[in-house]
Amino acid sequence: MGVSLLSKKYDKIVELSKNKSKITENKVLKTIDKMRKNNEKITYYSVYKSANVSKSFVYNNKKIRSLIEKLREKNIKVKQNNNSKDIIIEAQNKKIKELKKEIKEIKKDETWEEKYYKAKKENKELKEQLKKLYADIY
Repeated sequence: MGVSLLSKKYDKIVELSKNKSKITENKVLKTIDKMRKNNEKITYYSVYKSANVSKSFVYNNKKIRSLIEKLREKNIKVKQNNNSKDIIIEAQNKKIKELKKEIKEIKKDETWEEKYYKAKKENKELKEQLKKLYADIY
């Protein structure tokens, strides 16, 4: 009779332990969801500190561990995408500056070209006036 009583107590302890683990797991999962909604960085450390559970619980629970790994990979990809966008934007800004500089140079050239043609036209007019004056004198 003593053995079956011990067996029942043992089974009850195991059941209570499993229930406690399940409750703790749900608590950690809710904490992770809250962290995701608040766009907080999700790491093992941040999760077990926010959920106020032990480090070993977070590391040893396969469901939680795989979720954290998945979310960490997702964060890395988002950072890489943001970095890629920043690089593209920077390259485009550099190209815009180069094009603006080129436009400025072309405008300078056009200004000189306009001045050249204006001076050439004025020179031609002065030559014609000189011809007329010489013709009137001779």
